[in-house]
Amino acid sequence: MFDDLDTTLQEVLRDPAAPPELRGADVSFVTPDKDFTPAHPAVNLFFYEAQENHSLRENGPILEFTDGKFHRSAPPIRVDCTYLVTTWSTKTDALKTQEEHRLLGLALVWLNRFPVIGPGFLRGSLANPPQPFPLPTMVAQLKEDQSSGQFWTALGIAPRPAFSLTVTITMALTEQPEEFPAVQEVRLNSKQQGS
Repeated sequence: MFDDLDTTLQEVLRDPAAPPELRGADVSFVTPDKDFTPAHPAVNLFFYEAQENHSLRENGPILEFTDGKFHRSAPPIRVDCTYLVTTWSTKTDALKTQEEHRLLGLALVWLNRFPVIGPGFLRGSLANPPQPFPLPTMVAQLKEDQSSGQFWTALGIAPRPAFSLTVTITMALTEQPEEFPAVQEVRLNSKQQGS
């Protein structure tokens, strides 16, 4: 499912209405470490965290009645998938910085146009069966306890401009719901016990 989210985000960045420079950049999901050297200008979305969104969690089972039977399944979980978005240029010196900053700004503005990713962008398991809830996004909103300094140190490269992108998807916990027949008849016994 995470790979389908990658493809979905690639579709968002390749939308015909997106700025031409952004559309023309490669979209990468590989780790942007010291060995990452794209051959063309690139937008890198590094998927670094998946965390359940407890505030959106449903506690009770889901009951549905179809074809004369009840179907019970565990509620799905809502998962916040967070990417670190960076941009990369093949140019050198000041031209490199200029192109990377321009691409990063275009990506930031473009992704902010999608507070929810519409169904037309969804791919793979996110589209079929369709997600039961919309896919909300948060752009450039790092959590208070997160710092990018350790991230860049771990990758062995100098810090670079970046922003976070979080998309919340729904993941089912069970494939097949349990099936129960519907109650056909209820009998009440009104006999009183002897005293």
